[in-house]
Amino acid sequence: MLLSLGCLSPVPQPSAYTINSFFVALVLGGLVAIGEAAPVVADPVQNPMLTQTSQPVKTASPHIGSAMAVLATLQDADVLPPEGAPEANRIIRFVIQFQSVFTKSDDPAVQEFARQALARKYGGQAADIITSLRTTGWTAVVLEGLSDEEARHSSEDLQTLAQGFAPFNLTVEEFHRFMQLVREARQAFHTHGLEFGNIFLSRRKEMPGAGSS
Repeated sequence: MLLSLGCLSPVPQPSAYTINSFFVALVLGGLVAIGEAAPVVADPVQNPMLTQTSQPVKTASPHIGSAMAVLATLQDADVLPPEGAPEANRIIRFVIQFQSVFTKSDDPAVQEFARQALARKYGGQAADIITSLRTTGWTAVVLEGLSDEEARHSSEDLQTLAQGFAPFNLTVEEFHRFMQLVREARQAFHTHGLEFGNIFLSRRKEMPGAGSS
């Protein structure tokens, strides 16, 4: 289990988690075409984005790198299932897709949830953090705030988010699972005298788009 910044290689060797998340992010973002030989990551009928094609890009979006950094951080905390397991593929998908929810959705319930999550600690700065999120993608500040806020609510209360999640083919149950993983990672790092935010920042610097996030 990688629980020390000293264990994080300055020349990282990407795991299957980060490699798979990079490919899935490119596909979901419409940055690569899906041909017959490409792995099937979702049903094109249910997700029209997967039928779109465009030329590959040379510079990765900060959102791709931030999603990869989340997965690498969770893996460092040893809270992820084995690579290649069905649950692992599901986690890769919802880490990427929930980022899209909180950076693109205008659903009032989703926006209010994010605002409340950040306002508890950052007060009037919450709006600026949310605005910045749309450019940078996931940050430790946002993940920690969302995970704390999610833990404060019952499953019934969280159903108000279902309508905002639905266009992204996500569920409230998947959001709970994601936030649970973040809380477990934070606790694992804390037990070893480390901070989730520091580990995430180190991983983020290794990933694509770090210079523009």
